[in-house]
Amino acid sequence: MAQYFQQLQAEIPQIKAKVPRHQRDAFFIQEFLRFHSVAGTIEQSFKNIRTNIDERIMSHILIRPLIENYFKLIYIYDDPTKSQARFDECVNGFKIQYAKLYNDNWLPNKNQLEPADPSWPSLRNPMDLNSMITALMNINGNRLNYLYFVYRIASFDTHGNSLEALFNASFNKTPCNFPVLDIEQVTELIANQYLVIWNNGNLP
Repeated sequence: MAQYFQQLQAEIPQIKAKVPRHQRDAFFIQEFLRFHSVAGTIEQSFKNIRTNIDERIMSHILIRPLIENYFKLIYIYDDPTKSQARFDECVNGFKIQYAKLYNDNWLPNKNQLEPADPSWPSLRNPMDLNSMITALMNINGNRLNYLYFVYRIASFDTHGNSLEALFNASFNKTPCNFPVLDIEQVTELIANQYLVIWNNGNLP
């Protein structure tokens, strides 16, 4: 297993014992643990991603949401003076999306959901993920460029768009170029940044 992911694993007992003072830190801790669980599952379960189509599909689906929350977290913690305001932006984004879900006229079984506050749809939209990434790329450079590439490829794959028949029908040739992602490089980059956030004392 890779270096930074191993270091992250060693921090699990300490992070589980941490009592966060702020909801933004609770979000970081929960995502830290989710990342450890999902990335660890990918590492242990999928040994032939480059040659096995089922492993490729499953690993790409699993890695996408990890990258999405990674971008949100580095946006939140990039500037400690703006962390709370940026977390509030992300919470507003959750509220808006939840209200869309809850207010869907065709959605059954709403009694199983928490009712959305009527004011949520009128909240100001937060910065979208692409804008968030653009702002962060100015200081993080190629590291984020690569992760954004992985995020977009994984997103395309997650929607079932990477099946060979669709490529063959579209480009009239076989095989077609479409990359298999380097999952270990992705998990190493994310693990490294989470360790930086954790070890820099950003969680008082």
